[in-house]
Amino acid sequence: MKTIVESFSNLVELNDIINKNTILNSCDLLIQLFIGTADIEIIKNYQKQLTLLLPNALLIGATSDGTIEKANVYNKEVNVISFTLFYKTRIKSKFVTQDQTHCSSFKMGQIIAQELVETDTKVLISFSDGLHTNGEEYVNGLSELHPNIVISGGMAGDNGNLVKTYIFDNTTISDHGAVTVALNSSNLHVRTDYSFDWMPLGRKLTITKSIKNRVYEINGLSAVDTYAKYLGEELALQLPQIGIEFPLIMYREDMMIGRAVLSKHEDGSLTFAGNIKEGTIVRLGVGNLDMILRSLNYNMRKLIEKMPKKIESIFIYSCMARRLFMGHNIEKELVSLANLAPTAGFFTYGEFFHSENKTQLLNETMTVLALSESEDPSIINIKNALAEENNFKINHFHAISHLANAVSNEFDELNKTLENRIKKQVDNIYQQAYYDNLTKLPNRLKLLDDLQKNIGEILILINIDEFSIINDFYGHIAGDIILKQFASIISNEAMEYGARVYRLPSDEFAVILQGKVIEQIEFIIKQFLFLLEKTDFFYETNLIKITATMAAVLIAQDCTCLSKVDMALNHAKRTNKSYIFYTPEMMLPEHYEENLNTADALRKAIATNNLSPFYQPIIDLKSGAIEKYECLARIIKEDNSIIAPCVFLPVAQKIKLYPEITKIMINKCFTIFKENGKNFSINLDFDDIFNKETVQYIYDKIQEYGIAHQLTFEILETQELENDPIIQKFLNYVKSLGVTIAIDDFGSGYANFIHMTKIDVDIIKIDGELIKNIHSDKNSRLVVETIVQFARKLGVKTIAEYVHSQAVLDMVKDMGIDYGQGFFIGIPKNSL
Repeated sequence: MKTIVESFSNLVELNDIINKNTILNSCDLLIQLFIGTADIEIIKNYQKQLTLLLPNALLIGATSDGTIEKANVYNKEVNVISFTLFYKTRIKSKFVTQDQTHCSSFKMGQIIAQELVETDTKVLISFSDGLHTNGEEYVNGLSELHPNIVISGGMAGDNGNLVKTYIFDNTTISDHGAVTVALNSSNLHVRTDYSFDWMPLGRKLTITKSIKNRVYEINGLSAVDTYAKYLGEELALQLPQIGIEFPLIMYREDMMIGRAVLSKHEDGSLTFAGNIKEGTIVRLGVGNLDMILRSLNYNMRKLIEKMPKKIESIFIYSCMARRLFMGHNIEKELVSLANLAPTAGFFTYGEFFHSENKTQLLNETMTVLALSESEDPSIINIKNALAEENNFKINHFHAISHLANAVSNEFDELNKTLENRIKKQVDNIYQQAYYDNLTKLPNRLKLLDDLQKNIGEILILINIDEFSIINDFYGHIAGDIILKQFASIISNEAMEYGARVYRLPSDEFAVILQGKVIEQIEFIIKQFLFLLEKTDFFYETNLIKITATMAAVLIAQDCTCLSKVDMALNHAKRTNKSYIFYTPEMMLPEHYEENLNTADALRKAIATNNLSPFYQPIIDLKSGAIEKYECLARIIKEDNSIIAPCVFLPVAQKIKLYPEITKIMINKCFTIFKENGKNFSINLDFDDIFNKETVQYIYDKIQEYGIAHQLTFEILETQELENDPIIQKFLNYVKSLGVTIAIDDFGSGYANFIHMTKIDVDIIKIDGELIKNIHSDKNSRLVVETIVQFARKLGVKTIAEYVHSQAVLDMVKDMGIDYGQGFFIGIPKNSL
C-alpha cells in the first residue's frame, strides 16, 4: 500500500495536492478526509470536488475537533486528507443514517456489519456523528457477530461547540448516522494500540441513577451538582464543553476508561459519550501530562513489537481533550509515530478501540491503527524529540494534580481503615443487640427478625417452671448457671432436628422448627421434656431438678404467633399440662360479647363527642421539665368510666371507624396545643398512612393550625417502615414541614437495628416491656443499654416508657436515656 497525507484549507489547495501527487483514480483508493469546520456547505464543496476528480475512489470523512497531518496538529480552518492506495486489499463502504432506518445505535451497527463483513475482513474503519449516536451501543452492534474483526475510528467533533457534527462519504452527509469502510484481505497486517494516561482524581463515587449513557445521579446528587461540588460552580456552569476535559473514569475488564460529557440537561443530568451503568464506581479525571510524555517510547516499542512487518500507514483517532490538555505538547506525542510511517487522523468525541476480541468506546484516549501489506520486517528507529530534551516542562497545575491524587489515595486508605473499624463496631453492636450475653444464644430481637423469615414453620415457647424459686433460694448466680446449663442441653438437642434456640427474657426460651409435621413436632417436644426429666442440674454440690412447660404455634403472616404461643403457654400452666398446641378455641366466648359492647360504646362516643384525648407528660430526665405530652385516645362512658385504647382500637379497625378516631384526635389536639403552644405527640397507625383521605386531612390540618414544629408522630416500627414507598413519602413530607418522627415500642415488634440506620427518625421510644423490669433483670438492662448506645451513635433521642417506680426512674437516668414517661412520672389526664 501507499499512503499520502496532506493538509489544506481550500479547494485550490486540494486540487494542487491531487495534481502534485498524481493521485490515481482507482477503486482501490481509500480517501479519509478530516474537516476542521462543521460548515455543511464547505463539506459539500470538498465532497463534490473529490467525486469529480476521483470518481472511482472511496471517500469517508468526519468533522473534527482538530486534525492530524504527520506530527502537525491543526484546528478549525485546516483540513487533513489521506490517500491510501491498496495493492492487496479490497475496500467497501456503507453509510447508514438513523433518519433512514429509524433504529437504535446498536441496530445501526448491526446493519453496517451485516452489509460489509466478508470472510477475509480484517478492519472496519468507522466514523459516527459525535452527538446523537450512542457510541458504545454502536460499536457493540458493529462487533456483535464478528468480535475478532478490528474496529477503529471515532465520533465526529465540532471544535468543542457540541452543536452539530457530520460524517460523510462520496455522496451523503449526515449528523445522525455512521459511515464505515471494510478492508478485506488475507495479506493485510493490522495492529492497534492506545494511550490513556488520564489520572483519576478525588474520592470514589457511585453512579446511583442512569439510563444507558445518560447519568442522572452520582452518590445521590444530580450529575451537574456532582461536578459543581468537586470541581466548583464556575466549572459546572461551563458544562458540557468543559466536561470533556474532566471525564468520569472507571475500570472495565482491568482497563481504565474515560467517559466524556456530551450534553447537559435541565434536570441536572448529563449525557456521556458512552454508557455508564448504575452501580459503576467512577472518579473524576484529569490529564497527567508527565505520565503521557514519559510513556511515549514505551508505547511506540509496544506497537512495533505487535507489528513485526514494516508499518506502511498509521491512522490516529485521538480524543479532543488530549489536544486541549496537552497544548503544544500534543505534537511531541505524534512525532515518533510520524517517523514510522505516513500518519493522518483527527481529534474525536469518542474513540473506537479493538483489543483481544473486544471493541470498546474510549474517551480521553489516543488510539492508533497501524496497517501494512508489506512482508518486509520492521526497523525500530524511534526518534522522540521529548526524550532528547530530558526536561519535562510541567506547570504548577500538573504538580497540584499529582498532589491531589496522592492526597486522594491517602484518604482512600484512611476510609478503608475507618470502614473496617466501623464494621467491627457494627458487628459488636449487632452481637450485643441480637445475642444473649449469658447463654450466647440469639435473643428476643433476633427471634422477632427471624419470625418474618419463617412463615409457615413452628414456634415452640419453653418456660422453666418456678424458676423464681431457684433465684430466691439459691441466688441469682445459681440462676444464671442453671440457665446456661439449660440453654446448652436444649441447644444440643435442637441441633438434632435442625432447629434454632433463642433466649428470651427471664426464664423463657424459644425454638423455631422447620419442615416438620404435627406428629414430628409432638415427638420433638416430648423428647425435650424427657431429656429435662432425666438431666440432673447442679449448682456447686446442690442437685436441682428442672421441669418446663412448652407450647407450640404455627408462625403466620399476621405477626401474632408470639402472643398466641404465650396464650397457649399460660393455658397449659393453668390446666397443669406439660405441653400444648395453640388452637383458636383458646379465645374465650366472652371475648366476642365484649367486642359487640365495645363497638356499641365506640359508636356512641363518636356520636356524642365523648371520644377525648388524655395527656400523659414526657419529661426531660436531666432537667425534670416536661418536654411534651403524648395524646392518648379514651372513651368516656355515660357513667364517667373510661375505656382504654387497647380495648376499643382493635375493634375500631375491624368496624372501619379507625379513620374517624384519627380525625377526632387530630382536630381536638391541634386545637388545644395551638392555643397553649406546648409540644405534643400523636400515635399514627399504618392504616392512617395508607388511607389517602386521612393523610390529606393530616396535611391540611398541619397547614391550617401551623403546629408542625410542636408535633411528633409516633409510629410503630415494622419492616414496612423502610420498604414501603407510601410510608416513606408520608414521613419525608411531614418532616419537611417540621414534624418530628418517633418510633414507638422499639424492641417489641420488628426491632431491626440495621433497618433503623436506613430510615430518618428523630426519637426511639423503648418498649415498656423492656423498661419495667430494667432495675431487676440484667438481660433487659443489657438490651436497653444496647439500644441507647445505638441511638446515640445515630444522633437519635430516646424515651423510656413504663417508668412505674423510683428505682426504674433512677435506672433510666443513669443509663443516659433522654426522656421518661410512665405512671410514676404522671398518669394520663383529660386536662393539662
